[in-house]
Parts: sequence; C-alpha cells; structure tokens
Amino acid sequence: MLPSSGLPDEMWGEAVLFACHILNRVPHKKLDKTPYEIWKGYRSNMSFLKVWGCLDKVGLPDPKRTNIGSKISICVFIGYAQNNIA
Repeated sequence: MLPSSGLPDEMWGEAVLFACHILNRVPHKKLDKTPYEIWKGYRSNMSFLKVWGCLDKVGLPDPKRTNIGSKISICVFIGYAQNNIA
C-alpha cells in the first residue's frame, strides 16, 4: 500500500491506521458481520471509503476562504480523523 502510493516511508503509521480502519469493516467469515458492527451494533457507512494515497479535494472552512481564491484544496488522502464517525 505504501510503495504503490508514492508517499514517503515516514507515512507508514498512517498507512497502518488506515489498514486497521479497512480491516474493521471487512466481514468475519464465521460471524458474517464486521468487527465494527459487532462492537458498535450497527453497520458502518461504506460510501466514504477512498483509496489511500490518492489525490482528493477538500472544502476549505469559511475563515480560510478568500473572495477570489478557490473554495477547495487539492490534497493527498492519508486516512480519516480519529474523531471522525465515517
């Protein structure tokens, strides 16, 4: 995952966190439920999944916007915020 993204080796920690995020949303063979579903009691919303290391667009919050500037910023997706519910 890290070598194919082209990101530096210093990003290995973020790669591991994202791999755990994905593995917790893969169904268990015997239980036919994901670890996330067993822990939380409901299924995770999978519509937010993205490819780790891909280019993405993020909307800038109002204080960071300018009248003539862009309202989005191009960035590299390296995972979800720890306090994010996605």
